[in-house]
Amino acid sequence: MMAINPKHLLVFAPLALVAACGEGGQDGAIGARGTLEGPDVMLTAVTEEVFTVGSVVGDAWDTFGSVRSVAFDSAGNLHIYDSQAEHILVVGRDGSLVRTVGGQGEGPGEFGNVSSAIVARDGSYTVLGFSQVDLFDPGGAFARRIQMNAILFSGLALPDGRLVASSFVSMESFSEPESSPEEEGRPIHLIALDGTEPEVLYTAWDLPDDPTGDAYDIDSSRTIRMSAGRAFEPGLYYDVLTDGRLALADSIGYRVKLIGLDGSVTGVIERPIAPLAVDDAIREAERERYREATAELESMRSSFQVEREGVEELVFADEVPVIGAIEVDWDDRIWVTRRAADGDREGPVDIVTPDGRYIGTLAVDGLRPPDASGPDGLLAYIERDEFDLPTVRVIRLVSLDPEG
Repeated sequence: MMAINPKHLLVFAPLALVAACGEGGQDGAIGARGTLEGPDVMLTAVTEEVFTVGSVVGDAWDTFGSVRSVAFDSAGNLHIYDSQAEHILVVGRDGSLVRTVGGQGEGPGEFGNVSSAIVARDGSYTVLGFSQVDLFDPGGAFARRIQMNAILFSGLALPDGRLVASSFVSMESFSEPESSPEEEGRPIHLIALDGTEPEVLYTAWDLPDDPTGDAYDIDSSRTIRMSAGRAFEPGLYYDVLTDGRLALADSIGYRVKLIGLDGSVTGVIERPIAPLAVDDAIREAERERYREATAELESMRSSFQVEREGVEELVFADEVPVIGAIEVDWDDRIWVTRRAADGDREGPVDIVTPDGRYIGTLAVDGLRPPDASGPDGLLAYIERDEFDLPTVRVIRLVSLDPEG
């Protein structure tokens, strides 16, 4: 396998602008109200609480160590991956424990150094470990282990089981760093679990002439040394639709591409929202976010030690990209998080459909994109309680109603 040298290797971490009717006020949306070209139509999300799990009692089944990810299956069961306990807890619709999958260890059916636990809609699992992939059936029974010649960082899989990854590191990179040439651009790979070489599905757009040098370096002691990089470079955000296409954003402007299984662009969703120019206030806000992210990155539990350059080495792009994140929910609605007026990625959220229909916009202080979505409007959020202990809250999205 080839080694990828991504601009941003924040996959080791547990890792907008506002139109006229939103918070702030960019110009550009001039079309009819309720269309992609028009001003924001603000939405009120009607929700109801379902259950919350996460106990302060040390011997309870839901006393979590570190909740890395959550996912629903088609029956509405919630699968919670606790990376500290190295297991997956399956929780029923009533909030009770159904079963536990995995556990600490190196044997068949046990977890060790897991980077991602992918849950399919039928409840089967693809668990990515250090240079290996373990498969489990929908009942949680161990099926087989596949040895890989790479460390994979992926939380996504196509309906046919192939993994989608923009970052992975070949094992040869540790012993022969010069043996794997850097690929051009930002390629997104499809990785079959049959030993064949990764296939480049799509090469995302990238800014030229990065003045910061290499994004990271890995030495034989498993120390990752990361450069500060360039703030406000266009991110690479994507998620998988139920038909296998990707909803992808890689631009400075508001542009969501739909990428087919053959790598072609099958559609584009755009809104006339312009990027913000980077000023002193935006730079200072980003420096503070960098300090916080660096502290979290260097303290996280990992097979690697992470060292990152200081904030004084941070270089700034001239504009803030419009889009800060993309998620696809259970019903194939695309949640497009725009950046806030200070450059933060947590701005207002547009909800659109793959065929280009604009449903509306959620305010910054409104409902946020979930950590997982499921059938019947189920949404799950990884949170922390008043004691700073991890919890998982499940709500049901009843409706999205336009204000006014």
